Amino acid sequence: PARPDDFAAALESARREAENAFGDPTVLLERLVEDGRHIEIQVFADGHGNVVHLGERDCSAQRRHQKVIEEAPSPFVDPGMRAAMGADAVKAARAVGYRGAGTVEFIVAADRRYYFLEMNTRLQVEHPVTEMVTGLDLVEWQLRVAAGEHLPLTQEEIALSGHAVEARIYAEDPAAGFQPQTGGIRYWRPRDVGGCDGVRIDDGIAEGFAVSPFYDPMLAKVIARGRDRAEAIARLDAALGNLPILGVRTNRAFLRDVLRSDAFREGRMSTRLLDHWVAGEGPFAITDRAEALDFALAAGALAFAGGGDWFRSTGIAECPIVLSDRGERRNCTVRIARGRLVSIDVEGETVAFDGFAARLPHISWSGAAGAGRALAVCDGRDLWLDRDGRTLVFSEPDDLAGRDLPADPSRVVSPVSGLIRVVAVELGGEVEIGQTLLVIEAMKMETVLQATIGGTVRTLRASVGWQARAGELLVEIEAR
Repeated sequence: PARPDDFAAALESARREAENAFGDPTVLLERLVEDGRHIEIQVFADGHGNVVHLGERDCSAQRRHQKVIEEAPSPFVDPGMRAAMGADAVKAARAVGYRGAGTVEFIVAADRRYYFLEMNTRLQVEHPVTEMVTGLDLVEWQLRVAAGEHLPLTQEEIALSGHAVEARIYAEDPAAGFQPQTGGIRYWRPRDVGGCDGVRIDDGIAEGFAVSPFYDPMLAKVIARGRDRAEAIARLDAALGNLPILGVRTNRAFLRDVLRSDAFREGRMSTRLLDHWVAGEGPFAITDRAEALDFALAAGALAFAGGGDWFRSTGIAECPIVLSDRGERRNCTVRIARGRLVSIDVEGETVAFDGFAARLPHISWSGAAGAGRALAVCDGRDLWLDRDGRTLVFSEPDDLAGRDLPADPSRVVSPVSGLIRVVAVELGGEVEIGQTLLVIEAMKMETVLQATIGGTVRTLRASVGWQARAGELLVEIEAR
């Protein structure tokens, strides 16, 4: 917690998470290493007394202690430090008679002293970066060890070559405080990128798949290998730019911003750095506001969605379309001359086109704004647009349903679909601005809902254990 007064609430949250995950609310207090690095060692042991390590992985790029980007080898670790950490990890595995794949994790201080964190007795999500720099199949190793075989290699025979970086694509909305996201996957074509230029994609989704609130938010992981670190980063950045997921908001653009930052490129990441950036102290803005060209492309895509049969073969036609991006409404006018889209007016700003073609999901254009390509899919009243590696969601406002109207501070709705873990108010009770009302858990993350006005709780539609739906009204407050 940022303040001592917040410790009790943070401790209670940690206890709830431990109880839910392990059935034991015990919390251990450990040494505080400020601005440390998370570096872990991959170990393997067989049933014949052989134990080896396969180098380290640097997992310092984290948000709220959740790994975001991992790499091997670490830009912070030199050969001597690698040998020492590897030897200690092997000793730890031997001490418990370990067998199989395991990961010994350390927190590393700025002075290069390292402290044992925990041992994960399994393959980690980030194990592909180790596979890519060793050339080994760690799942195969697991099966061989389980079958009673000796480890395939000795420590002296294991060598590292090149560099690998992995990024985790999560179903979350960075521009809305990284809130977990649910919905249906409308577009996902990993085979267009996977296997090219040292890129590997491990995913658990497909078009038509429904992302629910009941599981971890990770949708896919993208791994790139290069001859050196710079090449691996460049390949990963390019791969992410060509991997749109439409239908659910993700952290893909945020990942690319991190990869392009000086701190990451120079190997200066710490476990707290991303949290500082998210708090507004970072080198880039965490936003995805649409530009006039984006509104124009979305309006043009909608105009063509039905095949464009309404276009006149001669003369001029105009099609008015109102679009909203995160509540920001723009009046757009699509202009057709002699059956060809020539311009789109966006709130008085004209975007002119020499050429425009839309056979969804593909859009291409040329004109004063340059030439380019984009992807778009329609989903009910929403249109998902991906341009230059950024994904935007446009809506056709439904004023009768109250959609896209300004938020009412007296009505507290669930921002996500999730489980109510804490109800901190009661019907008829008084609340103050900033007071916690409810805590919702979705995708292993807790979201705290706070009062934005002071007043009396007049409606309470929540109880502990209740499964709330995104957008569902939970609390109404009568302002003083």
